[in-house]
Amino acid sequence: MSVQLVVFALDADEYGIDVSAVNGILRSKKFKIQSIPGTSKGIEGMINLRGQVNYIFNLRKKFGLPEKEISEESKFIMLNNNQSTTGCIVDEVTDIIRLDDENVQATPDFVSGCNTRYISGIGKLDDRMIIILDPDKILSNEEQDTPGNSFLASE
Repeated sequence: MSVQLVVFALDADEYGIDVSAVNGILRSKKFKIQSIPGTSKGIEGMINLRGQVNYIFNLRKKFGLPEKEISEESKFIMLNNNQSTTGCIVDEVTDIIRLDDENVQATPDFVSGCNTRYISGIGKLDDRMIIILDPDKILSNEEQDTPGNSFLASE
């Protein structure tokens, strides 16, 4: 077995998401993000994509990383989520790779905390280490379970 990942950068770290969860990759500079008052801090806002409202998460905020201006390299990775598509802002998409199972390690038990619940494993490719994210867990349970507006959860 193997896994195919879309690899992206946040600061100096590389992350990967299973390609089967990715609906598309968009240039963030082509869209205006409309902010939504009263939403949790990980939500950047919403965009109009082909006539549909899509919510955009800021993974930097969600992972507690320093804020950074959206640049030309910034992308929205659009993820299939329940019956909708949700975007995540990343610094840049760097690669699409395939890893065999022997190059993927489970997250060790001693790594715990709120940010690690999103991690499904660590991928090794040559001298690179890629933090593999679980696309279903990037959204907290509170945010996923809010009826109707699945991303309009209050803090």
